Amino acid sequence: MTACITAENRFERSGGVGAMECPQCAAMAPMSVTAFPPFSRLKAERPAQVGVVLQCSACKSPVFLRYRTRAWRDDRVDLYPLPQPVEHPPERFSLGYLPAPVATRFREALACYSAGLWQAFAAMCRQTAQAIFEDVGEAGRLRVFDTVTEIQQLGEIDEASFTAVCRVIFDQESKGNRAEPAFERRQAAALLETMKDLLHQTYVRKAKLRQALKVRRFFADQAAGIDDSEAGADSAAIPFPRAR
Repeated sequence: MTACITAENRFERSGGVGAMECPQCAAMAPMSVTAFPPFSRLKAERPAQVGVVLQCSACKSPVFLRYRTRAWRDDRVDLYPLPQPVEHPPERFSLGYLPAPVATRFREALACYSAGLWQAFAAMCRQTAQAIFEDVGEAGRLRVFDTVTEIQQLGEIDEASFTAVCRVIFDQESKGNRAEPAFERRQAAALLETMKDLLHQTYVRKAKLRQALKVRRFFADQAAGIDDSEAGADSAAIPFPRAR
């Protein structure tokens, strides 16, 4: 695979730019090249990196990529074929199923992850975990520990990353007594998926199951000729998700 900018001011890449996830609309869509530096300027300035602007075919928004330069030739500038995205699609989660204190903190955690702020992401995940523990109580804390252990086994998370994940989620008391160890991208990725699965199992799965059962009971009662008011007392307390 190759990528280059030619002396005729053409951006060429074997296989084309192809489809990628748009950081604006999150659609997996074909991208077309709309702008890049002219060949003459590149030859004169010889930058270590070159910016290329694409356009998403789904939402028509600009998408920015950064290529590292590899070689300077008379008729082209060779680039490393794999670009570095400048923007990243925002991380999403069904926040409407979560209690407000948990949703508020995890929303900020997702924003930190999308921005590549790993230390801030870990700090907001710690606050999210604290909000979960306050909501579920001591007995729920034991279930959370079992859930996180199961996530490691199912996801085959390596020991170093899992140790960092557990430090963020469970080490609440000692965080102010010592310096926080550096948090890296690999650990942040493991923490993100752990938190998502933990929240799904703790809140989202239960809420969706209750909603599905409520609908099933409604149609079952209708088929049996049971008045809605007779069955309403059992299902009235089942909440529907809040808007994000």
